[in-house]
Formats: sequence, C-alpha cells, structure tokens
Amino acid sequence: MKVFVVFIVISFMTFSLKLNAQFAFELKQGNNVVFDFNTIQEYLSGITYMNAMTLSVNVDRRFDLYVGAVTTNIGFWDEVQTYSNIGDPPTIDMVKLRFRNTNSTSQVAGFFDLQDFGNPTDIIGTKGVLDGDINCPLNGTNTAGDYLANPGCYQFRVDLKITPDFTYKSGLYTLKIKYYLVEDL
Repeated sequence: MKVFVVFIVISFMTFSLKLNAQFAFELKQGNNVVFDFNTIQEYLSGITYMNAMTLSVNVDRRFDLYVGAVTTNIGFWDEVQTYSNIGDPPTIDMVKLRFRNTNSTSQVAGFFDLQDFGNPTDIIGTKGVLDGDINCPLNGTNTAGDYLANPGCYQFRVDLKITPDFTYKSGLYTLKIKYYLVEDL
C-alpha cells in the first residue's frame, strides 16, 4: 500500500488600516501552522488545529473583519516541491476555518471553506458596504470595543481543518491567509 505524504505550511498575515483612529490587531501563537499528512487515517479524517491562532481586536469605531487566501495561482496552493506527477494540485478550498469567541459574534457559524482574497469571507461586517451598528454581544458585533475589556466579542480563536483525500499530488505546498481589519466605510 502506498501512502502519499503531503506537507502543508500555512503562513498568517494580518493587516490593519491605521488612520487617526485606533485599530489594532494582535496575533497570538506562531505565524506558521504545518499540516503533515503521513497516514491513511490522516488523509481520510483530516487534521484539525484548534486555536491555531488568536486574533485580538481593539477598535474605536465601527469595523469590518474579513479573511482570504493569497497565492500565486488563484484557487491553488503555492507549490514548493512535488513528490509525484500523479494527482491534481491542491485547491485552497480544502482549508476550512472557524472563528470562535464566547459570544459567537462571527457572522459565519462553524467551519467554512477558505476563499481567495479577491472574494474574501466576511467575518464581521461586509467588505465595501456601510453596515449599521451591531453592539456586543450580538452576532456580527462591529462597534467600538477591545478584547481586554470584552474578549467575548473582540477576541477570536481561529481553528483550521484540512482533509486532503487522495486526489491531490503529494508534495510540499504553502498558503498565505490574510486577515483584514478595516474601518467600516
């Protein structure tokens, strides 16, 4: 029986818009997460990293938070090295993310597929749309606040899950995930 080995490295990038306002993002945990699939069980069940990172938000006005992947070829992981010519290049949507906090303020419940940054997933607010005020502790909280005073609304734990199956070409791949915190304009 042949077992394909896939090493996947995810790098996190965070960005915030600095105006005369206070917009701060704190990233907890390391910048890279390595998914190393060595067994058939890992391929079939996937690997989940709970609390892969923590995003702590500190804002003094209404905000949007969204996430997306940045790769060389839209929709696909960046290839570092392949171990076989058999299979397809891995797609970014095999990465599942989940944003959690005590008050469940994320607009997306449960795990969702990672999308390209050209079409990011809105976690809080809607990119490019002026949203109304949603106060803590309601779902979609987008008003001024900070994670020190109210972590239940302004601190997010991000879980990552990948289930590659056997259709992808074995190898080493990388992917950058961008998190944007911007003023709701």
